[in-house]
Amino acid sequence: PELRGRPVVVGGRPDQRGVVSAASYEARKYGIHSAMPLRTAGRLCPHAVFLDGHHAKYGEMSDRVAGILGGFSPIVEMVSIDEAYLDLSGTERLHGPPLAAADKLLRTITRETGLPCSGGLATTRLTAKVASDQAKPRGLVWVTPGQEARFLAPLPVRKIPGIGEVTERALRALGIELVSQLAELPREKLEKIFGQWGEALYRKARGGDAYEFVIDAEPKSISHNHTFGEDTADASALGSMLSHLSQKACKRLREAGLMARTLTVTIRYAGFDTHTRSRTLREPT
Repeated sequence: PELRGRPVVVGGRPDQRGVVSAASYEARKYGIHSAMPLRTAGRLCPHAVFLDGHHAKYGEMSDRVAGILGGFSPIVEMVSIDEAYLDLSGTERLHGPPLAAADKLLRTITRETGLPCSGGLATTRLTAKVASDQAKPRGLVWVTPGQEARFLAPLPVRKIPGIGEVTERALRALGIELVSQLAELPREKLEKIFGQWGEALYRKARGGDAYEFVIDAEPKSISHNHTFGEDTADASALGSMLSHLSQKACKRLREAGLMARTLTVTIRYAGFDTHTRSRTLREPT
C-alpha cells in the first residue's frame, strides 16, 4: 500500500538483464510495458520503484481467484495467471441477470482477495476481452447483444486481440487505423491481402468468435528459464543451470501426471540474439 500512486516495475532491478513482468499505471505513462528489458525501463523512468517478482505468491492468488470463478459458473477457462473467461448462461437463478452476476463476481474477488479486477460482459469472448480492457483498472463494461460492432467501431485496430505491431503497420499502410474502417473492407479484399488471417480480421472487426471454451485443458508445454546477471561462457555454470531448469520442468511434469516427446532449448546471447533447437523423441519421457 505504501507504493500506491508511485511508478512501480516488477521483474528485477534496472541494472539486471531480465524483462518487466508488470508495471503500475503510473509507470506505464512513461512507456514501460511488460516484456520490456529492465534496463530500458530504467532509462525511461529512473525514479521508478523496481521490485523482484514472487511467482509462487502469484500462483497462489491465481488459484484463489479460480476457485471464486468456479463458484459462479461450471464453465471457466483460465487463459493466463490473471485472465479467464466464464460462460454465465444458465446461472440466472443462482446469481441473477448477467450484469448483476458479473458485478457480484468482481466485488467478491476484491472482497475475498483484496485484488482489484476489471470485467467485460458480452455475447462473444473477443468483445468481452476488449470490454474488460476498456474497464481497467476497476470497472465493468457491458456490451449489450447486437451492439458488438458498434462498441468496437471507434477503437484503434490494435485494441482487437491478435492484432499486433506488424498487422497494425500493414493496416495503417492501407489507411486503416480504426476498427470501423477495418469493418468496411470486404472479406475478399482482406483475404487477398492477408490470406487466411484476412478472414479472421473480417470476423474480429465485428466482434465475432470462432472458438469453443477450452475447459480443464492440459498444458501444451512446460518450461523454465533463467537470465544471468552477467554474461558467462563458463561451461560448468551453464551445464549446472541447464540441469537445474530441466529438473524443475520434469518435477512439474510428474506433478501433473504428464509426459513429453519434444525437448526444446533456447539460448539468448547479448543483444537479445536468440537461438532455439528442438528434438522429438520416439517415445514420451
